[in-house]
Amino acid sequence: MKDLRGKVAVVTGAGSGIGRSLVHAFAAEGMKVVLADVNEAGMRAVEAELAERGTEVLPVLCDTAQEADVHALAQRTLEHFGGAHVLCNNAGVAGKGDPWGGPISAWDWVIGINLYGVVHGIRAFLPIMQDQGEGHIVNTASMAGLIALPGAAAYNATKSAVVAISEGLFIEMKGTGSPVGVSVLCPGFVKTNLVTGQQWPDRLGPPPPEPSTPIGQMISTLLTESVANGVDPAGIAAEVLQAIRTDRFWILTHPEMRQAPVERMLRAAAQENPA
Repeated sequence: MKDLRGKVAVVTGAGSGIGRSLVHAFAAEGMKVVLADVNEAGMRAVEAELAERGTEVLPVLCDTAQEADVHALAQRTLEHFGGAHVLCNNAGVAGKGDPWGGPISAWDWVIGINLYGVVHGIRAFLPIMQDQGEGHIVNTASMAGLIALPGAAAYNATKSAVVAISEGLFIEMKGTGSPVGVSVLCPGFVKTNLVTGQQWPDRLGPPPPEPSTPIGQMISTLLTESVANGVDPAGIAAEVLQAIRTDRFWILTHPEMRQAPVERMLRAAAQENPA
């Protein structure tokens, strides 16, 4: 996967943020791009940006929480481009409401997109990559998958699960001699619409109320401010490209945060309580 020109990249959550930067980075490498997003307006805007630069692009409206949508995405990709060489399971949400006192639908929403979206993506595209003899899967997790953020239980749970799924898949692929590479993306705060652009699905009923507890309000404010002041997602996309080319599993894009998971594991080894 060192030469990406002419290959096909599929990116979920492609209509904004990290997803938008990923598709632009892949297009700059001469790749054909499949855009998948539940937000059609954002997806169409990115499609227009890519079309202006002459990129071959296929937009597909897709709710990654729905297995049928993701398998339809894979089928559309095969029908249109004949293959899929890079898959970025990137769609994600931060979550809403109080995880302990609010409706369980708040958990269903986050788990459906952040966790099942990754599971559906792997199940739909891994057989394609195995059959064609090459491919690379990038799963977007978070530093919240390596350290715990208070007040964000569902987000922590799903991102930790994505790290574990990705690491297990990497070991499985290497152990079986598979031609498919795997990476996990664990960024810190990135300037995206992760918090402000969340779309609650009608199928889950009314959205949960905003958290009313002091910790819930504090974390909501912290996330909003930190994301607004986060790093440029273009730099994240550049690191993803490098990881694909070098077959690197870990993509920890914020050097200043890399020590925190190490300290967490040292506390665990010493059986010390969380800081």
